[in-house]
Amino acid sequence: MKKFFTLIAVALTCMGANAQTESYKPIVIDGEKILLAPEFSAIVDESGNATNVADGKSIVTVNTANMTMEAVGGATIANKIDPDDTTLNLGQDLVPGAVIDGENHTYEIASVGSWNPISWKNGNNKLDINDAAGTKLYFVMGTGNPYVKMFCEEVYRDGEPTGTYRASYEYYKPGMTTMPLVGLYYKFTPKVSGKLRVQVWANKGNRNTYVINDVTKEAVPLKAEGYVNGKRANYTTPATDPETGEPKLDNQGNPVYEQYQIFFNSEQIDSIHNDYIYSSYYNMLKANEEAIANGEPAKYSDEQLAEKKAECDKTAEDRKHVLSTGSQAFWGWITFEVEAGVSYWLFQDSSQVGFGGFEFSTGSEPGPGGDDLAEIVAATSPKDGQVTVNLEADKEYTMNAPISTSNLTISGVAGSPAKIKMAAGANFITGGNITLENLIIDASALGTDALINLSETPAVAVGTGDYYIIDHVNILNCVINDVPQLISDNGAAKYCVANMLVDNSIVSLNSTAKKTVFDLSKQGFINNLTVKLSTFCGKGTDQDYLVRYNNSGRCDRAGFESNSITFESNTFYNVAKAGQWGNYSGFAGRGTSYWTMTKNIFVDCGNGEVARRFLGSRGNQSTATFSYNTYWFNGAAENTDNYDTSETILASDPMLKDPANGDFTPQGSEQLANQTGDPRWLTDGIAQIRTIVEDADAPVYNLAGQRVSPSTKGILIKNGKKYINR
Repeated sequence: MKKFFTLIAVALTCMGANAQTESYKPIVIDGEKILLAPEFSAIVDESGNATNVADGKSIVTVNTANMTMEAVGGATIANKIDPDDTTLNLGQDLVPGAVIDGENHTYEIASVGSWNPISWKNGNNKLDINDAAGTKLYFVMGTGNPYVKMFCEEVYRDGEPTGTYRASYEYYKPGMTTMPLVGLYYKFTPKVSGKLRVQVWANKGNRNTYVINDVTKEAVPLKAEGYVNGKRANYTTPATDPETGEPKLDNQGNPVYEQYQIFFNSEQIDSIHNDYIYSSYYNMLKANEEAIANGEPAKYSDEQLAEKKAECDKTAEDRKHVLSTGSQAFWGWITFEVEAGVSYWLFQDSSQVGFGGFEFSTGSEPGPGGDDLAEIVAATSPKDGQVTVNLEADKEYTMNAPISTSNLTISGVAGSPAKIKMAAGANFITGGNITLENLIIDASALGTDALINLSETPAVAVGTGDYYIIDHVNILNCVINDVPQLISDNGAAKYCVANMLVDNSIVSLNSTAKKTVFDLSKQGFINNLTVKLSTFCGKGTDQDYLVRYNNSGRCDRAGFESNSITFESNTFYNVAKAGQWGNYSGFAGRGTSYWTMTKNIFVDCGNGEVARRFLGSRGNQSTATFSYNTYWFNGAAENTDNYDTSETILASDPMLKDPANGDFTPQGSEQLANQTGDPRWLTDGIAQIRTIVEDADAPVYNLAGQRVSPSTKGILIKNGKKYINR
């Protein structure tokens, strides 16, 4: 069991060389007791009801060195109870006044008879995180909907009036001049500018969660990260029978694993939200694709698709302030920039948001160390074993020394990525998880070294087969220029990376000697490798392999039931042109190995044997899925023999526009008709990325390819990359 210690102070300040971080928690853990912090406990009775109510509000004020927070709870109208039958509800205790809208049975409120008490309570812990570390998130819950206006509404049943009344509300929307002065909200007012990270509980997942700038009255952009109800998974920690202590098995004799909540970073949260909204549209596209693959006519016409897309676009606009899926509870953190002297209001429009505390990073730098990333990371204290560094939008950083830190996340800002220039020998060294997201990295000084080297001292426990299991290595929404290779084990230790993901990224490969891009050939392997929505191009010395594992690498030898290699909607140009696409004999020909290669464009790659080497030279594998790939080598279609037998091969020149200068726009009719390759190159009129360098002043487009203002809300494209602007 995780041990908790009494907190002597709940408002803490940690000073750094160029910045300081202040934090506050409204819940105090004292042994097995879960208590309200002194600021809250001082103003509630034994039932949790506020004792400081004035003008229908209970205000709790918290001060740290540079931040003032006001938690404001509101009352709700009590119900009328029949004096002769206390179980009978006669509606809310209010009296209707003049008619406002007769058709909608809405009236002014003449008077309110009685109000429910305002409460501050610790609650909603039933969905705490139950991960291997025993992490728990605690929240304080307040009362009251933060409305702008309140009316009286008569309840009608079967078209007939009931004679009972209830409150009806007008809720705040961004841009309104009047803020919600009643109901539950949290107001933050910093003395200096900085970045605010607030822990929240959004029990009503379909409600808008706003942070409103008090000056502009507009919602500020949020980065959400955390947990979503119902999304639980784990395939590394076997469950045990509490009575026998033996591993649990299912009916087929397979091991049963403990199921933990999954932590999602901001990009994954955005993806969950987007997939939820557009799921009906995506299903129609998939149905058409499957029908065409089976030689049948498309199930949906272009008009039907356009109509559904427009419907989803409207839903996306209406729900752009909804966290996660919009149908499930979300709990985690929201992060946003704040300006000195400006107040920021946090609330849900028609519900109550739980509050778990805040962290406020002040000063112009994101943390100690100024502009050098190695110094910043060295001065950042880990939290729950995780080091997280959030870099400023569009800022340029150097990396003058290697960063040897495990369980590391380096994040820029979506749409305005931070820029990192690496010095010779300055790469990432990890013995655990690592995530790089929203970054532009200049790796040209690395020479022959990998961007990520696995450490000689693993930070993870040794598992099955003496493998050190790293849960994830993620490269998300990055542009990586002139990198010799992405990852290497260098024989440091016997590693298995459970999951490696390269998503929505551009990678230009440039080395002074032949290297392997994904190289765990010395002792280990990557159990599940996924590359999607990305572009890879070779610029310097050729690569000997794209992917290479140790020949002994196999899922069951590291305790996994299956392994996979997945390439979806990518563009590869001049990668391992005279080399091999893959070498992993431990995977080849096994029923537990799954291969997926869909909608990719390969031009001058893999010595003209991409499909063969992708399958480890074992043809006709039942666990392989191919569809709509282009294999173009030395001006002709690749011979895929019995490897890609999908009958969907696009055996024509994709006619990349100017790949030597970084423009990978396909002009081939088959590729355009089937929308294959990295999607960033498929929108007409998108700004082209020359030599894979982003232009901060580049124009912004919507998904229809129309140029729009950078402040436009929704899914936008800049420098050929999609991002969400909230």
